[in-house]
Amino acid sequence: MDAVTIDEKIKSVEEILKELEKDDIAIEDALDLYTKGKVAIEECRNKIDMIEKEVLKINPDGSTSSFDDADF
Repeated sequence: MDAVTIDEKIKSVEEILKELEKDDIAIEDALDLYTKGKVAIEECRNKIDMIEKEVLKINPDGSTSSFDDADF
């Protein structure tokens, strides 16, 4: 994955959505934008998953443990 931040990826998806909402967009352009948006969203999901795996919970006794899905 490149050095683009999650926030930058989200902004690019928002711009893609604005373009897709236009009435005069050609179907080929819409498909291209859709594909780019889908890739950007998947990259965000992957990066968020990696971050979640790195984050540790600090317990009251000072020890650390991984978050479980039930903790969210």
